[in-house]
Amino acid sequence: MRLFVLTLFSAALYGQTPLQGLSALIPNTKPAMACGELRGLTSATLSVISARIIPGSPAAPEHCRVSMMVPPEINIEVNLPSEWNGRLLMFGNGGWAGESFDAAGRVNSRARGVRAGFVTAATDTGHSAELERGASFALSRQKLLDFGFRSLHVTAETAKQMARAYYGAGPAKSYYEGCSQGGRQGLTLAQRFPNDFDGIVAGSPSVDQVGTHLARAYWLKGLAANPFPAAKLGLLAQRVYDQCDAKDGLKDGLIDDPRRCDFKPARDLPRCAEGSDQPDCFTAKDIAALELIYGDVMSQGKRLFPGWPVGAEIAGPNGQSGWIGQAVKAPNGASAWSSYGENFLRFIAPGPRPGADVDAARLFDQFDVDKDPPRMMELRDIMNAADPDLSAFRRRGGKLLMYYGWADPQLNAKQGVEYYEQVTEKMGSTTPEFFELFMVPGMFHCSGGVGTSQFDMATPLVKWAEGAKAPDAIPASRVVSGRVVRTRPLCAYPEVARYKGSGSIDEAANFTCVKP
Repeated sequence: MRLFVLTLFSAALYGQTPLQGLSALIPNTKPAMACGELRGLTSATLSVISARIIPGSPAAPEHCRVSMMVPPEINIEVNLPSEWNGRLLMFGNGGWAGESFDAAGRVNSRARGVRAGFVTAATDTGHSAELERGASFALSRQKLLDFGFRSLHVTAETAKQMARAYYGAGPAKSYYEGCSQGGRQGLTLAQRFPNDFDGIVAGSPSVDQVGTHLARAYWLKGLAANPFPAAKLGLLAQRVYDQCDAKDGLKDGLIDDPRRCDFKPARDLPRCAEGSDQPDCFTAKDIAALELIYGDVMSQGKRLFPGWPVGAEIAGPNGQSGWIGQAVKAPNGASAWSSYGENFLRFIAPGPRPGADVDAARLFDQFDVDKDPPRMMELRDIMNAADPDLSAFRRRGGKLLMYYGWADPQLNAKQGVEYYEQVTEKMGSTTPEFFELFMVPGMFHCSGGVGTSQFDMATPLVKWAEGAKAPDAIPASRVVSGRVVRTRPLCAYPEVARYKGSGSIDEAANFTCVKP
């Protein structure tokens, strides 16, 4: 999984530098004490390891970097700029978390945040990915709880404490952004700790994180018997896009909403003659593999997890299908689906711990889709972010922007749409007054793919939380080899971008947001 949202703070889009030019919210925002004095905040519940001034550079202006640990092992980094805009910005994690604060993604994120005048905060959620590989940290119940939710609240509170001490005042507004695991964390904050943040950007969240891992186990168990051949992904993508691309009235290389494309492998794909296997057709085993992936996962007669939407079969910027390294193993044998599913079953799922000699194939083979999911109720409480009751977050004036790539090959986009619809059902027709969803046609996991996957959600969120109108559309672009080749508006769900009928289909000005 990607560490952070790679596009939120990318180069200026449409002449706008994300999060720049925001006026200060608190007068006299210079430090009220020396950076090193923050070490004195060490207490029974907080160890301030270091606090030092980082001189200004082309990457970021002068700021005070504070390294801390909250027991048992929640490491936190807070950066406090010498010229503060009165706001806090916390970044999320990716994968199983545990990232080093010196990882490239973290370095870039804190530099961009500090450059815009924000106090920035980040955490490893209570473990080291280098020392505790994969989900092995979860053998400690406390570390699992810290990963699931506790570290998020602790980090937000600690960052605000540092700001109050350093500047003599806490943040006037606090914001959070993250994608993938970070998106799940954002929803968790809105659901569990509604008073922590004024605005949250949640990208491609694993809403049903437990269901995601269980579904992977089910699919991989089936794919072990019928693996789909990587060599036929190009043909599959061609057939899918031939049937689905123009469903929105415009053939533009994008599937606007895969739910509106009635694609059925057994009906719509050319079959190989019995006993043969040619590159221009699909065998019965190929069809069975696809029917498995696109089909809902059922447990005890009820849907456990939605089947995969079409769209990610297509080749992305690297020339490889989005399915490579996900549902289909990469040439080196790597598969994110397999890695995450294995780690979940080995280290997190309740029951006897399998030994190190039990390989992933055996773990998946032993998985029982009818018997195992009912044992996961407590894990759902710890790891999921599926509570549709956002009443407390709304009462405090919080604003939430969620986005998902329709062609995400790693986290099923349907879970994002279904969660938004559940919140709308629970909270009513005025839900868009505090919570909006933006679906990105053609985007892979958090970025990339064939859609307009570069955009800035953070600036509209800040402005919305501070009194501006909710964004009806977000400008987005597709960049290939450093050149913008297409622009489109991303529309607030359920609206979609529709071509006006004239002008270039690569210009956002020729599209408008309408209800489908």
